[in-house]
Amino acid sequence: MFLGKVVGTLVSTRKEKSLDGLKFLVVRRLTIENETGSGYAVAADAVGAGVG
Repeated sequence: MFLGKVVGTLVSTRKEKSLDGLKFLVVRRLTIENETGSGYAVAADAVGAGVG
């Protein structure tokens, strides 16, 4: 698990069947001090979190 902030969305032309209906979000890693960390991750948004 890591801290992160959603900074955008990702569009996919093909998905695994189990991911149908989910939105993909681009997440920027944060440090424990809430500063920008290194790297990004992609998360499946199952709860409608959105950007921000």
